Amino acid sequence: MRLSKEIKAAFFVLSTILLFIFGFNFLKGSSLLDKQKTIYAVYDEVDGLLVGANVMINGLSIGNVTELDFLANSTKILVTLKVKDKLNFSSKSTASIYETGVLGGLAISIDPIFERESIVKTGDTLNSSVRPGLTELINRQIEPLSRQLQSTITSVDSIFTGASNVLNRQTQEEIKESINVLTSAIKAINNSSIIIEKTLTDKNTQINNTIDNFEKISSSLSEVSDELNSFGLSDLLTNLEVSVDGISSIVNKLESDNSTIGKLINEDEVYNNLNSSIESLNSLIIDIKSNPKKYVHFSVFGRK
Repeated sequence: MRLSKEIKAAFFVLSTILLFIFGFNFLKGSSLLDKQKTIYAVYDEVDGLLVGANVMINGLSIGNVTELDFLANSTKILVTLKVKDKLNFSSKSTASIYETGVLGGLAISIDPIFERESIVKTGDTLNSSVRPGLTELINRQIEPLSRQLQSTITSVDSIFTGASNVLNRQTQEEIKESINVLTSAIKAINNSSIIIEKTLTDKNTQINNTIDNFEKISSSLSEVSDELNSFGLSDLLTNLEVSVDGISSIVNKLESDNSTIGKLINEDEVYNNLNSSIESLNSLIIDIKSNPKKYVHFSVFGRK
């Protein structure tokens, strides 16, 4: 049996439509062959969530968003989800909107709770939440820094304002004058260093000769010291030290009260007695000279 061109065209159109439906549902993450549950979640805002966004559990796609609409007589948004029927998590689970990447794509992640008494079924509504995205987290971190930066800028502005009030024209002129004086001093020091460097360069030969002379003198003194040592200077100094020790011992004995000379030096009584004896002896000698006959008796003819 031969088919007409019209029947072939009809089969081609139907096949194309079926392929289109299957392909569209495949791209949406659903399948006409898999049995699915239709569940809901209500949000205050969805932050740009789109129909066809993936529904995930632990990073694995289990369905997709099929519809977004306002809840009746409310500004809240009702999100319709289709998930695989074989999943038996609890209706107390939470559906959270989150960012899937830096570009800001959104998806829904279900944080499952497994309870046999409350297994989710078509028509149930899950708890909902919105996780902060990367942009919001960055804004949260930047906001305190922004406040601190604003406060710092205000403080710096106050400091500059106070400085401008303090640094009036007269103060500015004095600062300029001080800077000029400092610059002149630095130039003078620089010129002095140049002069010193030039002097050292010009007198380098003389300085080297002077250093050589010092080295020669030091060498000569070393030779003289060696010669003195060779002449027995060390023995001479040793003998001199012994002699000094002997003289010191004699002086100590003279100063001692146990010796006669020490007593004579240190005791006034001995000195007075000796002085008195000398005076008596002098008087006796004078008297003998004056009256010799009184002390010496002699006769040519013999003693009477």
